[in-house]
Amino acid sequence: MEQAHQPARRTYAFAWSGHRNPEREQATLRVWMGAAVLLAYGTFAWFHPSHDVALLTRVIALYVCYGAFSLLVVSRMSAPSVARLTVTTIADQSILGLALAAGGATALPMLWVMFWFLIGSGCRYGKQTLAVSCSTALIVVLALGTWQPWWRANLPAAIGLGLSVLAASVYLSVLVDRLGSANRDLARQASTDPLTGLSNRYALENIVNRAMAAPAAGGDNATALLLIDLDGFKEVNDTYGHAVGDMLLQSFAQQLARRMRKSDTIARLGGDEFVVLAHQVRDRAAVLLVADGIHSVLGALTSVQERPVSVSASIGACLLPGATTTRQADMTAVLRAADRAMYRAKSLGQGKTVFAEPRDFELH
Repeated sequence: MEQAHQPARRTYAFAWSGHRNPEREQATLRVWMGAAVLLAYGTFAWFHPSHDVALLTRVIALYVCYGAFSLLVVSRMSAPSVARLTVTTIADQSILGLALAAGGATALPMLWVMFWFLIGSGCRYGKQTLAVSCSTALIVVLALGTWQPWWRANLPAAIGLGLSVLAASVYLSVLVDRLGSANRDLARQASTDPLTGLSNRYALENIVNRAMAAPAAGGDNATALLLIDLDGFKEVNDTYGHAVGDMLLQSFAQQLARRMRKSDTIARLGGDEFVVLAHQVRDRAAVLLVADGIHSVLGALTSVQERPVSVSASIGACLLPGATTTRQADMTAVLRAADRAMYRAKSLGQGKTVFAEPRDFELH
């Protein structure tokens, strides 16, 4: 069974932290923040001209040009790139190191930028990029303490900066872990039915839409949706109360999860309506085998807490249209078609399965 708490599909090596395009955001910040720092040091150089300030201003101007170039590249590239991200992460801290080396004591107000890069790397992309940024920053600090005159003369300051970078990175790493865990918990809660622990409608919609977007929807790769309505559930609720009814739903969900294939998705839409999304079915005969398994589960479910129950299922089955078919549909249309087939099954008596027809997809 494909649970609601399955790991999210990963198309990139780092967590995007909820941003639609964090690379573009970061490149934009390079330009604007770099321009602000350039303006500040340019003004300072005007009133207090010196060789160090002039050299520092040139390095900052270089960074602004680099930021504009990175923004141009990211704007033209639709897909994220691990290599590009690694290069820009190293470049950020390295160019800052050049500025600190060029300006000496004059560049000390720019130390906050080193920590800004660390925070941006960790919060946007996760621990791996944070490690790259931290390692580059430590190399920069080591180089400054070894070769740059001001930092060599003030070695305790360099050591303190290196320890601060390391401590901040460790703390950020822990924070990223906790935030990631919290986000995963929220995602599981948002996609899980609280009563049964199955996928809910939201999670099912995502899976159905992905299945219909697949280019190969025929043959052995076809997917079928089976809408299950429990016949006799209302009588159980009326006779024994809602607590027993809830236990019946939980018991059915557990038994169904054990019976279905691991590749299938099981969801509860609400009330006594469930869905089985059967993947990799060849034809209607294969779908009927899945439906027979559902009927068998209910046939074996004869009591709940030593109270006799008699529950069956009316099933509306629907083969999902794929991306290569001319008929366009979404989950709402598929559920509507399966629902109409399910009501036809109900009209035939308990424990029946009926397939949706093309006309069931039409709006009436």
